[in-house]
Amino acid sequence: MQNVKQYVTGSGNSSLRGFFSSDSVDFDPPSLSLRQNIMKAKAKIVYNLADGATGDDEENAIKDEMVQSENSYELIRMIAAIDGWAGLDDELPEGHLDPIASRLAQVLDQRDYVVYQLIRRYLILLDYNSSPNLGDCFVRLLLWPNEFQADEFDLLLSRKNEILKGVTSATMRQRENMVAAALVHPDVIQQYLAATPHRWNELVALMYEVNYARRICFSLARLDIQPLYNEIDDMVEPFPARTDLERIACRDTCRILRPEFSAAAKAVEVYGTNASKTTINRFVRTLMAALDNFPATLPAPTAVGAIVTALGAVGNTFGDLLTAITDLPDALEGILTLGGFLDSDGDDKARFLISELQSQGWLAHTAFPVKLNMVNALLSGSTDDDDENAIVRVMEAAKVYDQAELYQLAAAATWESLYSSFDGDEYDTLENTLNQPV
Repeated sequence: MQNVKQYVTGSGNSSLRGFFSSDSVDFDPPSLSLRQNIMKAKAKIVYNLADGATGDDEENAIKDEMVQSENSYELIRMIAAIDGWAGLDDELPEGHLDPIASRLAQVLDQRDYVVYQLIRRYLILLDYNSSPNLGDCFVRLLLWPNEFQADEFDLLLSRKNEILKGVTSATMRQRENMVAAALVHPDVIQQYLAATPHRWNELVALMYEVNYARRICFSLARLDIQPLYNEIDDMVEPFPARTDLERIACRDTCRILRPEFSAAAKAVEVYGTNASKTTINRFVRTLMAALDNFPATLPAPTAVGAIVTALGAVGNTFGDLLTAITDLPDALEGILTLGGFLDSDGDDKARFLISELQSQGWLAHTAFPVKLNMVNALLSGSTDDDDENAIVRVMEAAKVYDQAELYQLAAAATWESLYSSFDGDEYDTLENTLNQPV
């Protein structure tokens, strides 16, 4: 309420009626919505601060107004009022744009992340730092009257691809709060297996796939390969440890995430040590064997034997597989490290890797830390047109796949580094890429 009063009195009025008819909101179609009018008032404040010469006080006030925003539409409106990213660059010091980009990434995530949309639909979401989770949504839906459940389950399943894409992106970008919000506790899955509601098998498969996407992408983003063998185990682990529904969900998730697996392998191929390359190549070979020989029923000694062979071992039982994985030397490697980004040839490798990833359609699916390392490698030292164009390709791929990641990247690389390294047509292209969020 104090926040509302600030804008009412700032318009020279003491009532909402006066505020609604004031110059502070007298543009665009009139509205009787308090939220819309506060949004317009904030945009007008930014516009007035940027109108004419801007000193330190005005620059700080613009930055603070934007960074304090907790609403994507409001922040987008403020950025439009200052003529987009180009206007921000013209009016503010470069260092002011980084916290604005970070805030923009955050509010876009809060608006666009399908998991948050579902939580807002079924529950109450007051704090994005400690949100309810997707499993809580499924629990709430079981409490709905039966006559309303079927349509809602149909709606939820119609968004399956969006849900999995959002969870994958959030995890590959290491957005911890978003990843936590996607959790579906095993107890929730057991509730659905017991209750068998409308399309229960598809709902349970979705829950399994969400959890697998979280687990797999968490490891891929960190290049921690050893835990990923658990998913290979799960594809052939017999009942009662794994049901066929769970095994199939594991397989389907790994198939969906092939671009993410491929992007990680390509990054290690370019920047990894020989030991790292051996580790990830062995894993990819084993994963492909598991996917290509996935058994419809168990036991399946032929399928398990193909996986064990891919590991360089001998055997055809699940126990043989566990032994082969346990005996792998990869455990000594731990989390794979990619070095040489800032070496003298680091920018050459970055350009090559970006070109390879883009040509295969994997660039957007590359983990955020790798994207950022490639951008920083290209920004180190002198930056020529080829370096600038490669950076733009990374930014454009991020924007198309997940708009929030574009601004997450810009903030992490810092606008000062980007601004000082670009010129000419490449600068215009970068600025246009960032210019106006939607």
